Amino acid sequence: MPSVPIKDAPNKIYSGKTNNARGIVVHHTASSKKSKDENVIQMCIRGVNKVPGPLYNFLISGDGTIWALTAENIKANHAGRGNQSVLSDVMNGVPVKGKAKTAGTISANSRFFGVSIINDGLGQEIPSPQYDACVAVCAYLCDKYGINPLSGVIGHSEWTSRKVDPTFDMGQFRQAVVSRTSEVPEVARLIIAEKPDEEPALVAALTAEKPPETNMRFPGTMRRGSRSQSVKLVQRRVGAKADGIYGRGTARKVKNWQRNYNRQRAVTTNPLSVDGVVGPMTWKAMDLFPKDVEETTAGFF
Repeated sequence: MPSVPIKDAPNKIYSGKTNNARGIVVHHTASSKKSKDENVIQMCIRGVNKVPGPLYNFLISGDGTIWALTAENIKANHAGRGNQSVLSDVMNGVPVKGKAKTAGTISANSRFFGVSIINDGLGQEIPSPQYDACVAVCAYLCDKYGINPLSGVIGHSEWTSRKVDPTFDMGQFRQAVVSRTSEVPEVARLIIAEKPDEEPALVAALTAEKPPETNMRFPGTMRRGSRSQSVKLVQRRVGAKADGIYGRGTARKVKNWQRNYNRQRAVTTNPLSVDGVVGPMTWKAMDLFPKDVEETTAGFF
């Protein structure tokens, strides 16, 4: 098994509820790109809002440093609720089918390692050392715990439709992990050998190019209690205080924005729900572009 340089994070967690991980979920932190790594690391150890830490097992800085936030047998609260069908596929070695179509209702943090890059998810560059380190730590976990990368390494957006992370192509990422594994025998053919008729679809899924997007991709549903750089963008759009914390005032401003948007639309246009929640339709209506990210000020950590 190739060695992977992993550093223990300050205040690393060694005790708590244990996991029985059979897969890996890959994330980004959605933290401000202006936040210092040490602050993001400690936030991910202690938790945020109503989610207690640790938020991930491994965190990766832009320079490629891999931080162990927990002992490997400790459960991290990273994935949230997702789909039973996805968990079943991971457990049974079925190739990943792409992004989740529904939010899902089950919690399975004890079944997945959480690996995250430090990135705002809003167009911030992912340096090659950071990407390569993410591949390396996933390959390390696959080798050590016998995880098949083609079925057991999934993006957060492949676990639940509530999320869109990570922003890079997970098919290509899995291929990169396969190239780094050494202990899982014939890993690239494990599934194909069992279901040869699925080989064309599997290869196509891993190699397909995605069309470029012009506007900002949906970062996941935002409501009271949400806390992210994406919230700050919404706040600037609706005229709320841009502190990155989705409180009562932001919800009220969003409701007013949704109501005014509906008044300006034709009667035949599908109206937005005036609920103070930023879902896919409201986000699309806000028509945010990458240039909007540059307008944000200091981070919220």
